[in-house]
Amino acid sequence: MPRYYFHFSDGKRRFSDAEGRDLSGMAAARTHAIAQVRDIKAAISDNEIQDLRGWSMTVEDGGGQTVFETSFDLKLHGARH
Repeated sequence: MPRYYFHFSDGKRRFSDAEGRDLSGMAAARTHAIAQVRDIKAAISDNEIQDLRGWSMTVEDGGGQTVFETSFDLKLHGARH
């Protein structure tokens, strides 16, 4: 089962996922990424953080290759099939 790593950035800093998660494939990785973005957005719904335009999540495979990236508006970028 492939391992994926889910890193996110606020546009200035990168928060790395050193643990990763074993998932059945790309569809499961996308589903997990979307759930994580939604959870992070809910957790930071602080009035001080209104603009999430610079926020993104990058998903890497076990070899460190970026498989896709999504902005916090949940638009996928550079998705491999």
